[in-house]
Amino acid sequence: MTNAIPTPLDGAAGGAPALARLARGPLLVGLDFDGTLAPIADRPDAAQLDAAMRERLRRLVSLVPTAVVSGRDLDDLSARVAVPGLILVGSHGLEIARPDGSVDRAEGLESSDAELDRLVDRLREATRDLAGVLVEPKRHSVAVHWRLAAPAEELAAGRVVAQSAFSFPEFMVGQGKMVAEFRPAIDRHKGGAINVLRAAAGAGGSSPAVLYIGDDVTDEDAFRILDRTRDVGVLVAPAPRATAAGWWLPDTDAVGAFLDRLIEARAAITP
Repeated sequence: MTNAIPTPLDGAAGGAPALARLARGPLLVGLDFDGTLAPIADRPDAAQLDAAMRERLRRLVSLVPTAVVSGRDLDDLSARVAVPGLILVGSHGLEIARPDGSVDRAEGLESSDAELDRLVDRLREATRDLAGVLVEPKRHSVAVHWRLAAPAEELAAGRVVAQSAFSFPEFMVGQGKMVAEFRPAIDRHKGGAINVLRAAAGAGGSSPAVLYIGDDVTDEDAFRILDRTRDVGVLVAPAPRATAAGWWLPDTDAVGAFLDRLIEARAAITP
């Protein structure tokens, strides 16, 4: 799927075609967490889901299969969302926790997990004197954040990332908003996880359409696997930009308003 400028989704008229596509029939919903369900925070541990968005998730999961898809670990994501019945996809698709308690982890994690502590130590040592640069270890990956850093420290952090990527081939580096993340060099990403969930949801009948909403570079992997004739991909960004998503919303408040409309439409046809 090629990138293009997406169509605004907010407003009754703008979202009508997409909403009509999603209002009936089997549907799977995938929602990024940071920047989509919860506003971006300067420090990743400060991100919170507000009560209104949590209630939307409760209502949505009662109507259609719904997954929260994130780069966060499953444990971290579960604690921040805390809505029964949700599917949780952590570590950019490497981990999938289903409502029945089962967890699917991608094959091949042993090699990168064995090197993760050494990589974390290397990054911490190399960024120790860089003010505003934060190293965030996760279960299968590690992120380097520079949202609070001055330009000089940001450039230095970029050099540390590049040097460490060369030294640790078990990992690939993904770029996000003021962050670089070392993830296992395994062919599983957010889009792959959505494909797994769609296949499972369609095992007993017709394959569901997918609504996927996300704000970051890693969400492009999910947008690219969507079929624009039946699925709806929504980029969340302050202004439209080139993306594989077909639609655009400006912020988390607009995401909440659109989910309200979707919930209302789906509830109207649910017995």
